[in-house]
Amino acid sequence: MSSHVMFLSSKQISYLTYNEMNHELVARYATGECRSFSSISLNTFEQLLHSENRYDDFVRLTQAKLGVPTS
Repeated sequence: MSSHVMFLSSKQISYLTYNEMNHELVARYATGECRSFSSISLNTFEQLLHSENRYDDFVRLTQAKLGVPTS
């Protein structure tokens, strides 16, 4: 099993983890809450990892997964 950790410049999110086997991205919030997002490809995670603005790209990714319209 391969798992990756990514830190964001965010007061709300402590870190993200990505599990390659399950294709799952998990956000660990400063409150201790965890929220998982399934069906995330390794390529998508790597794009997020190399992003200049990880937080904004994470928000866009999760909004798309949740079906939230973006303006």
